[in-house]
Amino acid sequence: MSLMKGKLPPLCAKYGRELNGQTSGVDQILEDYAALDRIAVALASEEQNNVALTGPAGCGKTTTVRKLAALIEEGRYRRLAGRRVVELNIDLINQDRKKRDLRFKHILDEAEYYNIIIYVDEAHRLSENSGPSNLLNTLKPYITSGGLSMLISTTSEEFRLYIARDRAMERRFQSVELKEPDHGRLLEILERVARVRYPRTDITKEAIAETARLAALCAPERSEPARSLELLHYEVSAAQINLPPEEYAEKITEEDARRAATLKMDGYRERD
Repeated sequence: MSLMKGKLPPLCAKYGRELNGQTSGVDQILEDYAALDRIAVALASEEQNNVALTGPAGCGKTTTVRKLAALIEEGRYRRLAGRRVVELNIDLINQDRKKRDLRFKHILDEAEYYNIIIYVDEAHRLSENSGPSNLLNTLKPYITSGGLSMLISTTSEEFRLYIARDRAMERRFQSVELKEPDHGRLLEILERVARVRYPRTDITKEAIAETARLAALCAPERSEPARSLELLHYEVSAAQINLPPEEYAEKITEEDARRAATLKMDGYRERD
């Protein structure tokens, strides 16, 4: 049974949020249609219809799932027509540990009945508790039976440590690895975000290039495009901090990027 329109069934609504129609921020990122198509084909499969998105933190796994939900709603994947994608809130599910496992089971029953695609970010948290009482063990019979379609995302290392160690679970997930964009694609992403998110501000190509360079210095431990996008938003905020809310920065230059990065680096030093 599928409910594309109207309210979500009660448990999915209480412990999750629907991603179909949630387009804010999605159109700012250049789509990786090859990865999106692989995910869609796997979800529509009669067997092994679960997908594990892996890759470094900040490489765009959650944004990819949100874009997939938007494309399903737009009709790109006719085989998935009517399917809703719901992201579960593990913190809410974990409240009252005595009822947690049964609560999770009822959510999965509901998702299976209504043909909902469940999405769990930071999926290693499903196995937070050692021993038989953890969400991963509750999930296992639904995954192995093939009655539920599921999307999970986590880093490649955490997938190996917490999910793939159970061979039955590993066999049921098709793994799609997302990689950091190369420099050219990163600049394209930043330019698109600048154009779509800040249409009243001229963010120069030189400022975009400087943002990518400086982001690597500010947060070398983080992945792209997340670290450069964070710095880009910070630059715009810094340029507008002394303007009234109804006004916008007219232009962001290389020098603006450097000033914002210096301010941000000072914050990192104080935190350390």
